[in-house]
Amino acid sequence: MHILYGIATTGNGHISRSRIIINALKKRGHSVDVILSGRKKKDLFDIEELHPYQIKKGFTFSSSEGRISYLKTVLNSSPIEFFKDVKSISNIYDLVITDFDPISAYAAKKNKIPCMGIGHQYSFYKDIPMTNKMKFSSMFFPKIYAPVNFSIPFHFHHFNQSILPPFIDPLLHDRRDKEKKNNQILVYLPWENLNDTIATLKTISKKFIIFTNVEHIQKIENITLKPFSNKHFKYDLMTCRSLITNAGFQLTSEALFLGKPILCKPVKGQPEQEHNAKILHDLGYATVSQEINATTIKDWLNKSKNIKIDFSNPIGVIVDIIENREKDFSNEIKRLWKIEKIY
Repeated sequence: MHILYGIATTGNGHISRSRIIINALKKRGHSVDVILSGRKKKDLFDIEELHPYQIKKGFTFSSSEGRISYLKTVLNSSPIEFFKDVKSISNIYDLVITDFDPISAYAAKKNKIPCMGIGHQYSFYKDIPMTNKMKFSSMFFPKIYAPVNFSIPFHFHHFNQSILPPFIDPLLHDRRDKEKKNNQILVYLPWENLNDTIATLKTISKKFIIFTNVEHIQKIENITLKPFSNKHFKYDLMTCRSLITNAGFQLTSEALFLGKPILCKPVKGQPEQEHNAKILHDLGYATVSQEINATTIKDWLNKSKNIKIDFSNPIGVIVDIIENREKDFSNEIKRLWKIEKIY
């Protein structure tokens, strides 16, 4: 098949997951063109293997001090450019796949090409527990923002629905429990103010690693700042003691797979993150806080527990579903959930 694969780059999890699925599709003989939307080229990294790709503006949430600003989001949007980008997509594809990228989804709609959605957001089509805000938002996300004809949804739990377990990077499957662990705490809070985060962590007598927008490694007392890198980030995730992050889906799933204690702060005003935080809390998978401060971190370090979940690798089933969209894969999906939860 000739496939157009759209990736929302507002979260690194979309790119991380899509990179592996695209490589699997190419190995099966499919031709894949890629659209990356939601971030400027200078802010993207480790995308070489996604060639051939195009970078489009798309839409992205604007935030300030860890809170979504809907006014800034609207003011920074470019609807005319968006419609031009949709119109520029040729009707040459057999299938469009979107990992929550709206340009590819609407290009499929315009050209009457079958469109498949892959990602956590598409679990909101299913009958799962949701916050009231998420129930309301699900009428827009993903049904209007990036509409599809078929979907492959992921979640932390199946909720007796046809939902796949989280997609974990095969590198983590291969290297889990093989890397030597250290006592450093990995911090990934891209929505928060970096200076505030540094000021807080300096008051705690632990070693921290922060991946952020710097050009080279920097040391600030007990804190190491590192530039974004998929390879280096995954290594530090495997070797760290624990993780402090926002409530994105992909990273928290990988931390659960590796058995890392998680402290997460949902981005305020972002319904999906607030939903994820509630589910993680209700399942007992993570400590959730509305603020990241010294007291919260110290309390979490004293009380946190390791939870390791042996999520099955769904890549084979994902590719099979893509290639056989009309087939019922419910039995194969059920088998993926025969996993152990290790405390």
